[in-house]
Amino acid sequence: MIAQATGSLRFTIDLPSRHEPRRYKARPLTETDAGAVDDLMRHAPGVNRHTPPTESPGAATARIGVFDDMRVLRAFVDLRAGAPTADCCFVELMVVDPRYRRAGLGSHLFNALADEMKAAGARRIALEVDEDNDGAARFWSRLGFAAVPGASARTHMERRL
Repeated sequence: MIAQATGSLRFTIDLPSRHEPRRYKARPLTETDAGAVDDLMRHAPGVNRHTPPTESPGAATARIGVFDDMRVLRAFVDLRAGAPTADCCFVELMVVDPRYRRAGLGSHLFNALADEMKAAGARRIALEVDEDNDGAARFWSRLGFAAVPGASARTHMERRL
């Protein structure tokens, strides 16, 4: 059920602002969005994709993009639903336009996505952070993720939904 939900993920993110509300639309990315994804990746050097440590049958990948009111891609997340276990989602990659970092877009994107995955039956979300990426580790910790012990060059983190 979680894997089937990834293809139809669409939601709105409202960021609080002192001046005016900022609304972003999230939807699955298509092949026509590839150039925008490449542009965003050029502005995010050092960001690494991680794959789930194990794979469950029926897992599905979704790439969800977040667009501003000018229809410009400002963030995206690659999610593996049904991995590493059937009741889990694995965040393979999340990139936020550097100009939109520290504005709440990443945390609002993740929280909206977590709500959608929970409604689809997910019980936890997992991800990995490179050992030397302290900023990412702090970001995910603020969102309720905790490190799971293990010997690796990466820190495996999970959050229950």
